[in-house]
Amino acid sequence: MPHITRLNAPWFLRLSKKEYKWTVKPIPGPHPLSRSIPLGILLRDYLGIASNLRESKKIISDGLVMVDGRVRRDYKYPVGLMDVITIPSASLYYRVVPDRVRLLKVVKISSEEAGYKLVRLTGKTVVKGSALQLNFEDGRNILLKDKQEASQFNMPTLTTFKIAIPSQQILGTYQLKEGVYVMAIGGKNAGVIGTLKRIQWANYKKKRHTIVVIRGEDGTEYETNLENSMVVGEERPEVRVV
Repeated sequence: MPHITRLNAPWFLRLSKKEYKWTVKPIPGPHPLSRSIPLGILLRDYLGIASNLRESKKIISDGLVMVDGRVRRDYKYPVGLMDVITIPSASLYYRVVPDRVRLLKVVKISSEEAGYKLVRLTGKTVVKGSALQLNFEDGRNILLKDKQEASQFNMPTLTTFKIAIPSQQILGTYQLKEGVYVMAIGGKNAGVIGTLKRIQWANYKKKRHTIVVIRGEDGTEYETNLENSMVVGEERPEVRVV
């Protein structure tokens, strides 16, 4: 079904729930429905580039919008965390980052910063020929055929990779450990940014969970699940996040 009712749409979308009945439903892609914004809605309601969905469709179908360095012509394409949206003809560059109010927001960035993104490692696979394949949160995979390269980038899951787009060249890695700069990307504290002070275990409903304590710039400490933590730099963010 190409559309979804506004009442059933993700709560964080900037939509008036009672203005119309239907809205755009994202197609299957790199981000799930619960954590993505359809490209057409992004242009209309977040960036203000289009005044209505018809204009959004026209701009997108004309190939004027790129996501992570690739032209996307479907207005239902799902845009999510850390994705880079560029409109080269207008010299506009944006990145999707966590938000404390609406889960996701869009910030304007420079053309230089639009050349790379941060993405978390979610898994590793050994494929035919003993090559190592890195699997990332946004659905992309990077195949490391060289043994030296595979050894260099054989990092633990939840490590953040800084990669060039669209070439996918690895520019740097940031492991999840105490002292690094992190942000909460989910849960009630989504959007919190600060230094990772400690990683601890907690019991909840007879299960053990890994809790991350983040200290904000004002000294306030916040807790979030390990799965909701993303490293964005060693001592400072590698990308603009506010």
